[in-house]
Amino acid sequence: MEHYEILGLDLEVREGGLMGRLTGELGAEVEPFWSFFLTAINKNRVLATQGESNVYSLFLPPLPSKAGVRELKRKLLRRFFKRTIPCSLTFAVTYRCQADCIHCSSAHHRSEDRAELSTEECLKVIDQAIELGVITVILSGGEPLLRPDVFEIIAHVDKERAICNLFTNGHLLTEERVQHLKEAGLHSALVSLDSPDPQTHNTWRRVPGIFERAIEGLERAKRAGLLVGISTYITKEGLARGDHERMMALGKEIGVHEIVFFDTLPSGRFRDNRQELLDRQEKEQILAFTQKYLHAPGYPGIITQAWINNPKGSGCFAGNEQMYITAYGDVCPCDFTPLSFGNLRQTSLQQVWNRMISHEEYGQKRGDCRLQDPEFQRKYLDPIPRDVPLPFPV
Repeated sequence: MEHYEILGLDLEVREGGLMGRLTGELGAEVEPFWSFFLTAINKNRVLATQGESNVYSLFLPPLPSKAGVRELKRKLLRRFFKRTIPCSLTFAVTYRCQADCIHCSSAHHRSEDRAELSTEECLKVIDQAIELGVITVILSGGEPLLRPDVFEIIAHVDKERAICNLFTNGHLLTEERVQHLKEAGLHSALVSLDSPDPQTHNTWRRVPGIFERAIEGLERAKRAGLLVGISTYITKEGLARGDHERMMALGKEIGVHEIVFFDTLPSGRFRDNRQELLDRQEKEQILAFTQKYLHAPGYPGIITQAWINNPKGSGCFAGNEQMYITAYGDVCPCDFTPLSFGNLRQTSLQQVWNRMISHEEYGQKRGDCRLQDPEFQRKYLDPIPRDVPLPFPV
């Protein structure tokens, strides 16, 4: 049998930049897309190197790599075949937690009447997500390190097809656990910090000393060779105080690879605090802040929700590029949207995903974050009764 190559790709890192060429019969047809992608990726800072590959973000596989090429394939299928394929899964493997955060986005998901997914069920969730096209599996909670089988779950992620990240409060990042995370193949650990001020963070988390434990955990993870980052959010008061600038300085001091700044969202215990949502002027301030540090040498990489979730960025990922699965198997558009499109104990992830992307709200991508849109709030959030468990069935 003769071999014919329809489309091939050669990739390498040369002089610090990603280089490549398309081969095969369709190579010339896809060349404009490839040139655009290559130009865009090489505008980004390299956060770290792994072997002969570059890491451009903690949320994307290194390039070149087999998982990274899967992301290229996903983009091609979306671009040329109009297929809506998810990029990332945020998976709350438990809602147990040592903290009691004033802003907790998962507090209203927690239920004493429902059993969390078993180890076998968790592994099945990951298999289904990767089969669907996911290239980034993010384990969250609660505090995922409170789950005894978390290392088994991380190890189960096929590293040739996807990366696995961990969102943690950092309290349990001991030397032993960090080593187990490394051995399990964890791609990166992101520690949540609410403020660069230790007292503020500890007060908001309601755990004395948790800031100091988090910083120590970050440093241990970095010494072990893990990629590390900080996850935080921007409030009106924090923006006025310059907490975002101080957080970048803290990240530089520790040597983290990337910091992600979320907007304050009407979710969890902040569900009814819509007066705290950032206005247009404040978001413009965040955009300028992002631009300032995008290529600032010596500083961590930076991702801000205000930068990503806007029409000039990538738009809203919820229910189109990403999904969230609760510790009980409910499938939601994102980890902040309290709407369920089905439960994996009753149906397959493929079926739930198809239902989500055919819904009138999620059938196409949106330029801005839906949760911050008053019309979305009126139509989908306001009708949810205050005395029912979340997420609420669509």
